Amino acid sequence: MHLGASFMLFWSPGDENNPLHPGDDNKAKAIMDAAHDLPLLAFPTHTLKELIAGLSLPNTVICSDGGAMHIAAALAKPIVCFFGNSDASVWYPWGVPHVLLQKESFDVNDISVEEALAAYEKLVTV
Repeated sequence: MHLGASFMLFWSPGDENNPLHPGDDNKAKAIMDAAHDLPLLAFPTHTLKELIAGLSLPNTVICSDGGAMHIAAALAKPIVCFFGNSDASVWYPWGVPHVLLQKESFDVNDISVEEALAAYEKLVTV
């Protein structure tokens, strides 16, 4: 079930073993393979300008804490954000509706798909 939504997958392209700029091509491929039956647009971002342009397109952003989350907030996008061991009281997305998910373990791998879906549903029904 995808709630009538379509998805964009953003990542920094390249090989994860590149010492100058490790990329996430392998992780992106794994996600795309797992989501083969969903309406998913692959959107590798080679530059910050491409990331900003791409993040301007969706109505809602689901992402981990980091630069893309802050860009999405600057673009006034509602956000579901996953936090690991960052201080969420400081680094949350300022000034936009958001649902922040952070487990006591501070491990984003402990956030379930069901929790993420519930957070998205809460965000879009506000």
